[in-house]
Amino acid sequence: MVSALLSFRVVEVPQSSSYSEEEELVIEQQPFLPLSLSGLSSLTTLDISCRDLSNNDISINLGSLFSLQDLNLAGNHFSELPAGIGNLAKLEKLDLSRCRNLLFISDIPSSLRALVARYCGSLEKVSIQSKTAPDLLLGGCGKLAEIQGLESVENKPVIRMENCDNLSNNFKEILLQVLSNGKIPDVVLPGSDVPRWFIQYQRDGSFSTFRIPPISAGLSPGIIVWTVYGATEKGRWRRWSLCSASIRKKKDDDELFYTRPYLDISAEHKDHSWVIYIPFSRIQGAVEGGDELEVSVKPGDYTIVKKCDVHPIFLSSKL
Repeated sequence: MVSALLSFRVVEVPQSSSYSEEEELVIEQQPFLPLSLSGLSSLTTLDISCRDLSNNDISINLGSLFSLQDLNLAGNHFSELPAGIGNLAKLEKLDLSRCRNLLFISDIPSSLRALVARYCGSLEKVSIQSKTAPDLLLGGCGKLAEIQGLESVENKPVIRMENCDNLSNNFKEILLQVLSNGKIPDVVLPGSDVPRWFIQYQRDGSFSTFRIPPISAGLSPGIIVWTVYGATEKGRWRRWSLCSASIRKKKDDDELFYTRPYLDISAEHKDHSWVIYIPFSRIQGAVEGGDELEVSVKPGDYTIVKKCDVHPIFLSSKL
């Protein structure tokens, strides 16, 4: 039984719900989780974070919340996901951060757009069982070894794995192959080791130049940009830094590609790698074989870029 100190918070109950405003206040103040959520089928947002709940404490099947879009379970003691989450066909965001006993994540709905599971210290595996994957924000999961199912993903999710120091070598190879196939646009990995196959255009600092190779008919070539970054001394107490990457044609200074994400610089003061895949289809028509391009990565506040390496790659290439 859940401790009497436990509070249960329900937010954003639409007017169409069978619960009145008064009944909602009663739910917020009651010490125990309700035995049924069947009267909340129109609920869009549910927050039961930081309640120290285990799987034994929550026997409710969340699958009855048909309209749920945002579910926050962060800061609890689940070893596995509560029942019914895989049936939430409208769920877009699931937050499991700091669920330190969570061992694996699977059976998530294909509607999910963002899975936030930062600092889940026991998490070993994430399984994607659909061709549509959410953005995966998994920083600080020190035991995470692999994400299964990325090979079948088609919707180009963003993946962040800062401080995930237990990733298997086999998974890293699969991840880079998936990225080079254009199935994910970019990924953040722990460490500063750039693969040996980047030997052609390795460069210390924040920019690199290269010439476009001949583009053979029938292939879909692209560019991988591998950036190693870290926090400055002043940035060690910061969390995020807004960095940018761009590609310009040196001949006429035309900007062909630009992206500007927030990068986490709080990961225990370690260097990390930001790896981007840019398909030539993004810049096709503006370049031709032999053109010289400059790739530039501009660090944000409190960030230093240590390497910016470029590798033109074809789908037929072996990593």
